Amino acid sequence: MIRVTIEEEDNRIQRISITGDFFFYPEEAFPQFEQALIGVKADEEAIREAVNLAYEKLGVVSVGVESKDFVAAVMQTLRGRPDA
Repeated sequence: MIRVTIEEEDNRIQRISITGDFFFYPEEAFPQFEQALIGVKADEEAIREAVNLAYEKLGVVSVGVESKDFVAAVMQTLRGRPDA
């Protein structure tokens, strides 16, 4: 399970918090992973690009979830916002 909290302004992610039941290695890279989504346009293609780039750049290995699962969780949260 992945839980995402997002603050969005001008169709860009301003703040994001990702929590849940998953393993993420290296653990110390997780704040950088979240930071990689700050400023990203709030659309699926841009989020997918940012997540995949962060996985590659940070050397991420996630157990129980894949990059696409993070993208899906972010998009679900964005779709649930009042102005969606």
